[in-house]
Amino acid sequence: MLINVYVEYNRLRNTFTYSCDQNVEVGCRVRVEFNNRTLVGFVEEVDVESDFKNIKPVIEVIDEKPLLNNELKVLANYMADFYASSKVTCYKTMLPPALRPSSKHSKIIYEDYAILNDSDLPLTSRQKEVLEMFPYPCKMSELRKVSPSITKVLLDKGYITLEKRIKDSNTCVSEIADVTHSLTSEQVSAIETIQNTNKTVSLLHGVTGSGKTEVFLRLAEDVLSTGKQVLFLVPEIGLTPMMIQRVQARFKQKIAIYHSGLNAQEKLEQYNLVKDHKVDIVVGTRSACFMPFTSLGLILMDEEHDSSYKQDNTPRYHTRDIVLFRAAYHKCKVVLASATPSLESYARAYKNVYELIELKNRIHEMPEICLVDMKKERITNGLSETLLQAIHERLSKNEQVILLLNRRGYLPVVRCSDCGHVRICPDCGVALTYHKNQNALVCHCCGRQFPFMEECPSCHSKNYFKAGMGTERLEEQILEIFKDHHVVRMDADSTRRKNAHEKLLREFEESGDLLIGTQMVAKGLDFERVTLVGILNADATLCRNDYRASETAYEMLEQASGRSGRGKLKGQVMIQTFDPDHFVMRCVQMHDYKMFFNQEMRYRHLGMYPPYVYLCTLVFTHFDLREAYKQASIAKEYFSSIRVLGPIEIRMQQKKHRVRLILKSKDDQLLHKVVRNYLDETKQVVDVNMHPIMMAVSYTHLRAHETSAHL
Repeated sequence: MLINVYVEYNRLRNTFTYSCDQNVEVGCRVRVEFNNRTLVGFVEEVDVESDFKNIKPVIEVIDEKPLLNNELKVLANYMADFYASSKVTCYKTMLPPALRPSSKHSKIIYEDYAILNDSDLPLTSRQKEVLEMFPYPCKMSELRKVSPSITKVLLDKGYITLEKRIKDSNTCVSEIADVTHSLTSEQVSAIETIQNTNKTVSLLHGVTGSGKTEVFLRLAEDVLSTGKQVLFLVPEIGLTPMMIQRVQARFKQKIAIYHSGLNAQEKLEQYNLVKDHKVDIVVGTRSACFMPFTSLGLILMDEEHDSSYKQDNTPRYHTRDIVLFRAAYHKCKVVLASATPSLESYARAYKNVYELIELKNRIHEMPEICLVDMKKERITNGLSETLLQAIHERLSKNEQVILLLNRRGYLPVVRCSDCGHVRICPDCGVALTYHKNQNALVCHCCGRQFPFMEECPSCHSKNYFKAGMGTERLEEQILEIFKDHHVVRMDADSTRRKNAHEKLLREFEESGDLLIGTQMVAKGLDFERVTLVGILNADATLCRNDYRASETAYEMLEQASGRSGRGKLKGQVMIQTFDPDHFVMRCVQMHDYKMFFNQEMRYRHLGMYPPYVYLCTLVFTHFDLREAYKQASIAKEYFSSIRVLGPIEIRMQQKKHRVRLILKSKDDQLLHKVVRNYLDETKQVVDVNMHPIMMAVSYTHLRAHETSAHL
């Protein structure tokens, strides 16, 4: 029998033919020889015909049954086509690490279980006692703890047999008591509207603290009662413990958890729980959207605006796209929820493509927003006198404070005060950040670390420019000022260890006074004693060279503001800014999303940015900048039928120069067609590390025809 196989290399978008003398189904992994190496492939077709001679045989059939169900196979086809990616890359993305079609995949860990059997051979009273001590099946390790010798006798006499099972892992989080809140009239109306609408997608736009999670839980309760499965999606690992706690407390049943913080064994266990229909609820981040559901009844996507839902590696999918595909397949409803919806989602709801439900009132009083004009303030190490006084006041009342600084590390830039030399990452071409705890310079793009030298490598001076700060330096300064208070820091450095998010949040809730962190503390946190949120360096996001800069800044500031005053105590928010008259600052101060939406949509229309057009980014990478420019220029000529911006050089990666083209079109089908044709005609390879020219394709998938210039 001849079969067609996708080989594990990401760059290969076509199948290869092998002979196989075993029964194998489409969707199984096989081990094959390819280019004098033994690699893993994914069976795409069986019983095919070929004119080639000397076809190589399959070395080994790894799986007895297909790893993906029919829905996920169709989804892989959609992703490969829509995101201009190889199908094997989509398979790798969809499957847990231990099941991926890769020769380097993580190994599955098994453990021995004892299975009870019938036998007539005689046993001593002690042997009978040990045999009857456990419910079966049970772990062999438990039997051996009692008596290794008796366990061997029971095996030899056939009273028990061995069976290998995938090792269980502990993915539980701490439990909390369930608190069922009385629904407000807005919440009741929201639930009824979502349940009765004939639209697949509903956008739940509710101000921070308006009770969106309670609406989620009530909707899930209704779906679970029908025997269907429910998927809860959150954007970041840090939010999963809190959502899991709420869901477990409410439904009192086993939940599958899936996010990047789990190891390969834990991911496999959670994946199998869903595949075997042993759980009805899944809580997870972006990758949880690929779980093998059999009867999905509801998808709940919290903080739908968050950029974490966008995958940065090939295939560059957006979770929202995958969710809509799966909802259509299962004929289930999707609820997108946010206090600051993405402009694309709100525009679709505004045009009646999505069902728009609004929760305009907070359960507790809205916090007071104070814009601190840093041009007029007395500043101490980046902290205004007004903010410091407010922190003193709140801590004296045994209340809690959150300080947001969206920059980790100690010094963002290490610059010589004498010659102006800046330490740069040789791979990425960006400034290195000094981390005092590690006494190292770290690149926040590629993660490389370099030893920190006390003297400038250019002029050998020892005078470094000390302006600017990250969360590490802010923590040091806060500890100096508030010596008797417990400070917790939460950023990418302090949360590297397993379950660190949950431990830090629990520490802050139980004994913390101040929580310092990056944007991960800006969303989803619910602490009743937090009455002050201070936002430092609020203007930084607005300075980015990105058409989404204002939207990103507004989302972060509004979300962070919502962490204050979530209990009975009055909340306050202080935003340190050098431009208090900026329209983003004013919209945040007034909690006026619609005012921001209207202003930003006018800008998007004038500049012809999404959601009024579709964007596609092509990035050409090469060790030689001239060669990258040459290939980008050739591609620009090919795309003459649509609008092309560039080529322009962007920051390096892995010592390679990168040149970008941006394609714009109001016709999404035309845009996808010309990109696919270009890839096919030029045999261009997508995301190839070993190829002379590497090209990355990234789409902004927005429905231009569903918005209006006159919103």
